Amino acid sequence: MNKLMQGIERFWKDEEGAETVEWVLIVSLLVAATVGLFATLGDQLEAVITQITTYLGTIVPSGT
Repeated sequence: MNKLMQGIERFWKDEEGAETVEWVLIVSLLVAATVGLFATLGDQLEAVITQITTYLGTIVPSGT
């Protein structure tokens, strides 16, 4: 039991583990924000991309 407590105490004091957890939280927040942004603006972004491709299709010849 003493070794278990020492291991837990070592893990708790280890700063590298805490830094890893912080990075995981930061990345997960960025992913959540990106998903939320695309969910909110998805249709508008699709319309803009469609307009751009349509415009490019008119100015760039598509033949060989």
